[in-house]
Amino acid sequence: MKYRVVFEWQSEDGAMSDVYNCKDEQTAFDKFAELRDSLEHAVTPDGCEIIDEPAHYSVINREAGVYGYVRLLED
Repeated sequence: MKYRVVFEWQSEDGAMSDVYNCKDEQTAFDKFAELRDSLEHAVTPDGCEIIDEPAHYSVINREAGVYGYVRLLED
């Protein structure tokens, strides 16, 4: 089984996205945790809509025009 970690970030200053293909579950969970932490530190939670699930983390701040998510998918 293969795993993919999908990351997307969008703000008024720009946007970025990436997909990481992982051969094993632990590598995928580690990458997911790393990217989840980066989103948590990039945005102040005040005024944000946050979804925090085991394989999906997203943050939206409509006032600031910020959106980001990371998802863990199994193939």
